[in-house]
Amino acid sequence: MRFESPALLLLLIPAIAAIAWGLRRLHAGPAFLNFPSLGAVRQALPSRFGRLVNLPRWMQAVALLLAIGALARPQVEEPAELTGEGADFVIALDMSGSMNAVDMPPQRIIALQQAGREPPNRFEAAQEVLKRFIRSRDQDRIGLVIFAGKAYVKFPLTMDQEAMLRILDELVLDDRSRTPEGHCGNGCTITGEATAIGDALARAYKRLDASDTRSRNIILITDGDNNAGTAAPEEVARFIGQQSPDRPIAVYTFLVGGGEHTYMPAFHQHSGRLLRTPEGLRVYEKPDQPFPVNPDLLRQIAGMTGGEYFEAPTEDAFRAAFSNLERTRFASPSIRRYREVYLVPLGLAMALFLLGEVLAMTAWRRWP
Repeated sequence: MRFESPALLLLLIPAIAAIAWGLRRLHAGPAFLNFPSLGAVRQALPSRFGRLVNLPRWMQAVALLLAIGALARPQVEEPAELTGEGADFVIALDMSGSMNAVDMPPQRIIALQQAGREPPNRFEAAQEVLKRFIRSRDQDRIGLVIFAGKAYVKFPLTMDQEAMLRILDELVLDDRSRTPEGHCGNGCTITGEATAIGDALARAYKRLDASDTRSRNIILITDGDNNAGTAAPEEVARFIGQQSPDRPIAVYTFLVGGGEHTYMPAFHQHSGRLLRTPEGLRVYEKPDQPFPVNPDLLRQIAGMTGGEYFEAPTEDAFRAAFSNLERTRFASPSIRRYREVYLVPLGLAMALFLLGEVLAMTAWRRWP
């Protein structure tokens, strides 16, 4: 609640002073009557009803305070349905095998596993962040492109949040285990042997090309360098940046991982199966060599298209960077509407004042 004219609330100061002075006069002393004998008077005690003789004046004092509050015009904010054009987003999500990496100190991994939980890998952290993002964009359309060695459109631009969340939940990252036939051992959505950033960027652009929305955005999340596919990322970014300035497409790039603490699930040397603890939890180890990354490429893609580049070496840094992007670039316009409610205190003030006056003239009339 707010007051349209809060300065009028200063009237409460003289009003409270006047009420205090008036009540002091009411209690200044009793009236005097002459009686031939005081015996009956001494035995008489004031009734409970008689003790409320000042109630009408108390009611009128409260009425005065409510009237001043009404003069200040109290208002309450009412929910307003936002109208207008939403934005379009296409998320390009890396599902290569390196997204299995866990970016946190070993002490934290051990602590999570002692509590019976697996530490979230890069892909799982991205899943959770994107779920929150999808739930917050109820007026926007969102599409998803997934990529590893190839890029696929997983769902086109849509406002169906439940469908998006369900599809995102159903994605299975390649855990790099293989059957004797060479297929994913965990039934992965796509095999993750390489990273086709250029193809993913091109497919994301095609989803937005026909959109009439003025705000069109691509969010590219990857942990590697472009080493597969047919489209060169720089050429795709340059093409996107040369589109109409009235309807630009901005690309926001995230380089996840690559920090000091990076661990991968360990495999048995001979069978190729994932190593697990007796409790069924994964065993993690330092990779033999760092994963190839290209921050300059992602920085260049963002710069060419009017977007922004984010570097997130840890899971916590990724969550913070994505939250910062939402807050600074994708914040929804704030529209507030207020409804006048001064009639409520004004009506109560009038009712209390009149009721107090009636009671003062009848039930609690003073005599003489």
